[in-house]
Amino acid sequence: MKIALISYEYPPDSAYGGIATYTYQAAKMLHRRGHHVEVFSSSLCRCGTEIEEGIFVHRVVVPSAGRSEKDRINFSKQVGTFFAERHATIQFDVVEGPEYGADAQEVIRLVPEIPLVVKLHTPSFLAYLDRLTTKPLLTRIYEDVRALKYGTVSNTSLFEWLYNPNRDAECLHTLDADEIVAPSGSIGERLVKAWGLNPKKISYFPNPFEPTQEFLDIPVDTVTNVVTFIGRLEARKGILDFAKAIPIILKKRPQTKFRFVGRSDVSPSGSDMRQYLEQKLHCCGNALEFTQVSPDKIPLILAATDVCVFPSIWESFGYVCLEGMAAGRGIVGSRAGGMAEMLHSQDTGRLVPPRSPQSIAKEVIELLENPDLRMRLGHAARSRVLAEYNFDKIGALQEDSYKLAISRRKAMGSRYASN
Repeated sequence: MKIALISYEYPPDSAYGGIATYTYQAAKMLHRRGHHVEVFSSSLCRCGTEIEEGIFVHRVVVPSAGRSEKDRINFSKQVGTFFAERHATIQFDVVEGPEYGADAQEVIRLVPEIPLVVKLHTPSFLAYLDRLTTKPLLTRIYEDVRALKYGTVSNTSLFEWLYNPNRDAECLHTLDADEIVAPSGSIGERLVKAWGLNPKKISYFPNPFEPTQEFLDIPVDTVTNVVTFIGRLEARKGILDFAKAIPIILKKRPQTKFRFVGRSDVSPSGSDMRQYLEQKLHCCGNALEFTQVSPDKIPLILAATDVCVFPSIWESFGYVCLEGMAAGRGIVGSRAGGMAEMLHSQDTGRLVPPRSPQSIAKEVIELLENPDLRMRLGHAARSRVLAEYNFDKIGALQEDSYKLAISRRKAMGSRYASN
């Protein structure tokens, strides 16, 4: 097949998060399975086409290359024209893009006959709602009152009351897909309910993940007494609950060190999250370390870690959890969302309910005090990653999904003709 992947995010120029990781892994997987793959993405500094690992990568320059809605809209318009010109030469069989940002919306407007697959990640409105729920209750009430007084939409529950999916470009774009792919049951179920997606058009299978040898070379039998959080330092990632668990853990395990790896976001008080955490945990200062590293340095971070904690309020599909599993670490992950499916059972890690510092502390202490248990779980976690997320298994499922999209669009004809 001739497959086009449309994604605002793609490494190294725009490696912002999970969408970039997925697109890179999917492109590599599909190319290895013999397909012609081309990626259309954004860049801050370069425009044009390069062949990277056998994959055609087209980049358009987005002036600020940030993560704002305006940047993604500009990207969608530019990449649509770029894609249409390339399609006239290549004649792609299928195009795929994320629901987040509706990156391929201009593509299907200009090429209405192209079969479209939309891959679910986490739409903007869900990410926004999950951020809102981390605000203190009094703050939410105050902002609601101000919103009612001044006739604006506040950053709290009024958003949920006033949210209209029929005016959400990401929802409308997903509804226009011939095939929708959910990498976890959790994201599919939430959007069937919130957006009215047709369950018959949704295929459920995880994203591919092939760990590099650096992850697999990490010995499982480490004893470092280091507990690590990797990800953006923001409330919806459960960072505040992890912070509350730290003093509890230190009472039992005073020699433990805690490492926060990721870019700092905004705290509930509006200050920098790192500064907020340092202030809240000032009594634990010597046990804390904050750092940021490039993605290629993550194996080094994990090699010096015994236990990873990923306590998100909700997460559709956390690649960082798979990386920790591939490294054979002890994992304490959130029960809310896709990590519950990754860890699958008590045999590969520990699941905790969101917003539960006591549960986080309990599981971390157990894994630190029982290294044999932690190592057994680490071996099982690594085996699960290699068995369930490999390119052969996921590649076959992804190919079937593309074939469904192609057959459905062929039966319907051009989008304009069907309207």
